[in-house]
Amino acid sequence: MARYQHGIFAEGTGIHHHLEASLKPGTTASELSAALGKVRASNVEQRTNGGTNLVIGLGPNALELLKLEAIEPFPGYSSPGDVHVAPSTQRDVWVWVHGNSTDLVIDVARQVHSALSTVCVVDLDLGGFVYHDSRDMTGFIDGTANPFPDDAPREAVVGDDSPSAGSSLAVTLRFTHALKQFAELSVPEQQNVIGRAKPDSAKLESKPADSHIARAEVADESGEELMVYRRSVPWATAGEQGLMFVSFGADTLRHDMQMRQMYGMVDDAIVDRLLDFTTPDTGSFWRCPSVEDLDLVAPLG
Repeated sequence: MARYQHGIFAEGTGIHHHLEASLKPGTTASELSAALGKVRASNVEQRTNGGTNLVIGLGPNALELLKLEAIEPFPGYSSPGDVHVAPSTQRDVWVWVHGNSTDLVIDVARQVHSALSTVCVVDLDLGGFVYHDSRDMTGFIDGTANPFPDDAPREAVVGDDSPSAGSSLAVTLRFTHALKQFAELSVPEQQNVIGRAKPDSAKLESKPADSHIARAEVADESGEELMVYRRSVPWATAGEQGLMFVSFGADTLRHDMQMRQMYGMVDDAIVDRLLDFTTPDTGSFWRCPSVEDLDLVAPLG
């Protein structure tokens, strides 16, 4: 049985750091492998005893270079009339470091940055954190509908019958919130935007068709809900706040369906009202290889 990257499902961490990078022209497979081996090595001393977790995701170009199973790039999404746009900024390498100690997380992230910089341009270098009791900075609990940890790998990891068994397919988007405008809504209005009660995240008995919950839940042809496993965290400065959206699944189809439904790119053309208050400026799809594939293409040495 292929092993998934443990850090995907390591919950309870409060400090997060994300790096997304684009390959420099002419980078060879051996150069990328060596850099990724150093990325993995940066976490070896910290991965136990309450240290840090590290997850590596690869985009289409890096997968092709390393001869791993391909994925389609993040296509970008637009609501009718291009009122809301999620741009494609598909990158080649994503590294997510998380733990409960800011000093340890930043120590590892600095080493990751150094290793990636030999073969990549680092496009995104973003810290994040758990806000109060796992709330988004709108004040609503985030990830309420996540599967329980024991069930999450079944929903978010590619099965053993696939050549990419043990891998997980992810999407990342960096959202910037318009918190002032959201705060001007009454609490009942805010709840209608989200589709959940603000205090305890209970689903509204009658949620609007354009609420976030109504748009973000997707199902297959038989009506069975396609689950995703979210590990999003807020990011913030004093002047700007937002969400680093991170979601894992057994395929990219469920991520694509979710985005298309949120942006009204389906028959009903209903757009997620939450998009009136938050805007993404990045978007990438990733394959997070199994441990065995990482041992093959990025050996620790």
